[in-house]
Amino acid sequence: MKLNFIDKILILINSILIFFQMLLMGTFGDFHYFPLLNILVPIFALANLIFFIYWIFIFKWPFILFIASLFIAHSDWSLLYKFPSNSISVSNGLKIMSFNVRLFNSYNWIGSDDIPNKIESFILKEDPDVLCFQEFSFEKSPKFLNYKYRYIQSLTENGENGLSILSKYPLYNKGLINFENSNNGGIYSDLKYKNDTIRLYNLHFESLHLSSNDSMNTTGDSEKIKKRLDHVVKKIRESKSRQQIEKIFNIQEKQVMKFNEIQEKNNYLSIVCTDLNNNAFSKPYSLLSSNYIDSFVQKGSGFGTTYEISSIPFRIDFILVDPRIEVVRFETYDLSLSDHRPISAVVKL
Repeated sequence: MKLNFIDKILILINSILIFFQMLLMGTFGDFHYFPLLNILVPIFALANLIFFIYWIFIFKWPFILFIASLFIAHSDWSLLYKFPSNSISVSNGLKIMSFNVRLFNSYNWIGSDDIPNKIESFILKEDPDVLCFQEFSFEKSPKFLNYKYRYIQSLTENGENGLSILSKYPLYNKGLINFENSNNGGIYSDLKYKNDTIRLYNLHFESLHLSSNDSMNTTGDSEKIKKRLDHVVKKIRESKSRQQIEKIFNIQEKQVMKFNEIQEKNNYLSIVCTDLNNNAFSKPYSLLSSNYIDSFVQKGSGFGTTYEISSIPFRIDFILVDPRIEVVRFETYDLSLSDHRPISAVVKL
């Protein structure tokens, strides 16, 4: 069908959006000069998907713009969305789970008193071999009696917020990674698994400090969603918020570089469970994952959403594995037991 004047304007807008999405995804090389934009890649992708559906609906050729971007930036798209891949069924794989439990709902954010019990039931059902919790609460935590070996470390003076590694296999050489002037940090321990030793890291990087009003973990009508989205966009547009977020991104980069310096001295196979508080198109992710394989990219499916802001999917929680380790299964769990969703990976040495 022939393109009219409005169609030509829309093609220009669509082309610009696709170009910026590919630029921010790193298709043309690392692009982290405007870090605030990198975190908005899902919004660019959503806009381009809407254009694609529109062109298909009116039977006009510009729909190929979206398809072309999928082919050109295939590996970059896989950081955002994955079509289901075949997962190998193994009986002797090591199952690792990472979950920011938000202090087991200590302050009743969700409005339910039995969140710790529900988390415990979920863990019993999924039965991972290793559990890495971020925002672990000593007071509210269930016993998790199936895990004989454990390393639990407070990151705050009052002992309220911490990290934990719970394991069915022996843990040795435990250690703390301090992040200067921060309530975030990391822990590590060496896991004895069969005839191998694996260095496990549980890391929690600086938060963006978005308020609970910015986060949407429950369903709502379109008007509520629009109001939440307007709130987030307004907050980002405010210069004070922009400066604050960019400052936090810089802190995250320094924290990642500190971790990388520590990891360079490790001679074992290693696995990283982390709440990065940033997405897969950010510089902190690029620095952190440079020597690892993203288990979601290997065996994940869909958006892999672990955190939502105004119903926009963000993947900010990761399980990264040594390239010598095979990922045979990955899962993101659609649960509302925290402001984050748990993830798990089954690996084979």
